[in-house]
Amino acid sequence: MATNNYDVVDQPKSLSCATVTQPPSLADDHLNRTRWERIQEVIWDGGNRTKEERKLIQRLDIYLMSWATFGYFIRLLDSTNITNAYVSGMKEDLNFQGNQYNLLTTFFTCGYLVGQIPSQFLLTRIRPSLYLPTVELLWSILTFCFAAVPNVKTVFALRFILGMLESPFAVGVLTLMGSWYTPRELSKRIAIFYSASYAASMFSGYLQAAIYRGMNGTAGLPGWRWLFIFCGIISIWGPLWGYYAVPDNPYTTKARWMPEKDLDMHLERMRKIDRRKPVPLSWAKLRKIATHWPLYAFTFALICHCIVTQPLNYFAVWLKSLNRFTVYQINLFPTAAQATGLVFTLAYGWLSDGLSKRWQILVIPAVLNFIGMVLVASYPNYGATFLGYMLNATSWGFWPILYAWAIEVMHKDMEERSIVIGVAQTFGQAFIAWVPVVILDVGKYAPRFKMGFSVMAGISVLQFSAIFLIKWFEKRERRKEIEEESSTSEGQDD
Repeated sequence: MATNNYDVVDQPKSLSCATVTQPPSLADDHLNRTRWERIQEVIWDGGNRTKEERKLIQRLDIYLMSWATFGYFIRLLDSTNITNAYVSGMKEDLNFQGNQYNLLTTFFTCGYLVGQIPSQFLLTRIRPSLYLPTVELLWSILTFCFAAVPNVKTVFALRFILGMLESPFAVGVLTLMGSWYTPRELSKRIAIFYSASYAASMFSGYLQAAIYRGMNGTAGLPGWRWLFIFCGIISIWGPLWGYYAVPDNPYTTKARWMPEKDLDMHLERMRKIDRRKPVPLSWAKLRKIATHWPLYAFTFALICHCIVTQPLNYFAVWLKSLNRFTVYQINLFPTAAQATGLVFTLAYGWLSDGLSKRWQILVIPAVLNFIGMVLVASYPNYGATFLGYMLNATSWGFWPILYAWAIEVMHKDMEERSIVIGVAQTFGQAFIAWVPVVILDVGKYAPRFKMGFSVMAGISVLQFSAIFLIKWFEKRERRKEIEEESSTSEGQDD
């Protein structure tokens, strides 16, 4: 087994075999703070932090968070703008047939899957500050190419390559965030990061609507081709900022904006929560990860979540089928769902960090999505269907809280965090590649997708059950660690 270039670090005395360090409990920390500190924590990073620590966190937000959020914005912009292009003339101009619309997602997802595992390996060999901005640059260039596609087959090929290039980004960013932020800071920031996906979809709709009105036919190009040109122009700025802003992990960073004293302070922050230095990845370590419950429990939860987020991709298709709205309106109306999702995602993140709750918050989007899918599947009238799509949008905020919970559960082990997140993301995307093609086939089931949304309601129940499965495993592991600590203490007394 090849190993990465991290040095093995000696464990401090406090982490020797005689002591079992318990994972930091958000609930316990929440109880130890005053009411004003808890209010400050809900709003942002208040509480008992020193002035110097707040400045450090602000510095991380200015550089790491700004790049990550804008990068995720352009990643989603460049992958989801295909829906706006499709309903704005691409379908007719390129002569899409049958379920070829579904295949746009399938080819993208297949590329994402092909690139996911190699990218995880490359992230351990190449500095993230070089690797991640470079793939950003390549997919930004590829976005321009969509403006020149001559036929459907070319679109499929470019979608596959786009998926490959975008595959390292989300997992790479989450790994970095898990290395720089503490559990009390993480959930709201992942929510902000993820909310960029809603902003991207909204912006794509507004941009396509404006282009269709103002530039359709300009220079002989239809509006949907201009959409890709403008998306490429917007995207190119992300990697340029990334080459400077990305800090790598705390133990290898060479970021010019990180003073030495701030880095020392941050390493002390990580020691306090027992977040350890990366160690070489070995076959023994892989076997340990493969036999540990988080790999399977979090993967199962994310698979369910990835599947139940797909209905929103068909909102515009349903609106177009009604034959009562203009192209401008078809691009504009789905942004209401994106705005709803954005607000709920941010609210979940703030509540989760501020109230120090994970599983309790996750229950909310799971239940709302179940109600939404039942509405869309059972009631064909316009109002119920529209409301169902809106409720589906509220469920997308499940993802940031789930990942914050995963990082918290695996806080001691950066390699396990990275692998579990990567595997979960890979399997989630794998199911997206085929499930919509089977149950949401536009050629067969549009515009109501009754069978598909009925299945989605059932998967929402599985998503709900996954929350309690993770909670049960987490509780069992904590109880086991307490018993081991007690046994060790008794042995020392003897």
